[in-house]
Parts: sequence; C-alpha cells; structure tokens
Amino acid sequence: MTTPADPAKPSRRALITLTALLVVACAAFGAWRWWDRSQEGEFTADPDFCRLVTPETVHRLVPESYGGRADAASCSWAAPREKGAYRANVHLFASRLTVDLARKDIREQRTGGELGWEKDTQEELSGLGDEAFLRFRPPTPGKAITAQVVFRRSNIVIHLAYARSDDDRQAARAGALDAAREAAARLTG
Repeated sequence: MTTPADPAKPSRRALITLTALLVVACAAFGAWRWWDRSQEGEFTADPDFCRLVTPETVHRLVPESYGGRADAASCSWAAPREKGAYRANVHLFASRLTVDLARKDIREQRTGGELGWEKDTQEELSGLGDEAFLRFRPPTPGKAITAQVVFRRSNIVIHLAYARSDDDRQAARAGALDAAREAAARLTG
C-alpha cells in the first residue's frame, strides 16, 4: 500500500530545481559584481544623469520644461505636448563602458554615421572631455532642428541633444554646447 504524498512537503525534484535556480542567480550576481568592479576608467558607477544639467540651463533652453524625466541611462527635459510637434527638448544619454569600448563607441558614432544625422556638418570639439564632436539632425516633418554633442571622458560616453521649436541652427548649436559643457563639468567619478 502506498501512502499519499504530503501536499505541504515539497518534492525532491522541486528542492533540486530551487537549489539550482539559487546557484545560478548567485553566480550571475557574482559575475555582474566582478564585471562592475573590473571596469577600468574613472567612473565605477553611473552618475545621476538629471543632475548633470542645472535647472537654470534647462529653463533657459526649454522655458516650459517641467523637470527631468529619468530612466536607466538618460534624462529628458521637454516642453509640454500641447506645444505641438516642434516642441523643444534636451535629452542626455550616457553609456558607462571600459575605456577601450568607450573609445570604440565614440569612433563608431563619429565615422559610422547613424541614420538621420548630417555627415557633412560634423564638427570636432576641443576642451570637452577626452574627445568630442557635434552633429546636427536637420528638421523633418514632425521634428525640429537638433544639435547633439557626443563626448567621452574616460570610460563614459555622453550624448547631449538639444532640439529647438524653430530651425535656428546656431541657437541649437550654442544650446547643445552650453549644456554639454555643464554636464562635463558636473561629472564626478
């Protein structure tokens, strides 16, 4: 005669599965912590992206902005949607890598030519991180002129884009440069 299994007692297979899952999770966490500690470069943690550009600068560039909206690797400040398709915004995106990967990333950004960015107006910048350049996205239906500064400092690459509600290319360039310089100065490792 067999006795029915106690429903409150876990089966041997369930215990083995649970143990295996815990071992895999601990190994993955340990590998991630090792990778994070082994990253060469000045930055061992991500900065607070929304604090890299001051509220005063954001207000000057996007007067109607209602504060930064952060996610895992970026911060955005934008005019309210009611302002229409051509609404101004500032968007900061960052990648923390190894120094070699950061160099490779900015080289690919500079030469690979992402879709939508002008190639013939790209401008090398000095005095902004270890290397930097500026590029434009021309106005298209539904989008205004955008100037983007891409710069690398040690093992972090920052993309700072400023889109205007008009087609003033020089104002877009000046605003993107101002915000990028401020972000570079406020970066701490």
